[in-house]
Amino acid sequence: MRCRPFSRSRVMLRLGRRDTITRADGPHLTAIVSEEALLQPTGGRPVMAEQLRHLRKMDDEPNITSRVLPNRQQIVHPAHAGPFVLYEFPEAAPIVHLEHYSSAAFLYGMRDVATYREAVTALDELAHPAAGSREIIEQYATYMESYQ
Repeated sequence: MRCRPFSRSRVMLRLGRRDTITRADGPHLTAIVSEEALLQPTGGRPVMAEQLRHLRKMDDEPNITSRVLPNRQQIVHPAHAGPFVLYEFPEAAPIVHLEHYSSAAFLYGMRDVATYREAVTALDELAHPAAGSREIIEQYATYMESYQ
């Protein structure tokens, strides 16, 4: 099966987002990542180990926090519905970004934003604390490196 590559505009959007977040005065980012995603050696174990080391390094930045959502949850939670980004701005209304396989969408409606704010709260309660998440990411990076 051949997977469809990302479009140029999608890559540019991601690069722009990365450049904004990694600026010295960049906005705060809290990334909640499923533990299951840390176990998938996408691109091979060496590539995944490098990605995990990068994630761990980014977590050292003062405006970036990585949290791991345990894969042992026995409840249905908002992450099961798919990834999303909730953007909140100091002087503008918040928006939600949904990225799908072949398209993306932005949600601006107050009800939609409120629903995703509730999802963030629920996921925040379920995720490991930041310090524990850093340890988990480090452990999975070491695990991936041990099988190279």
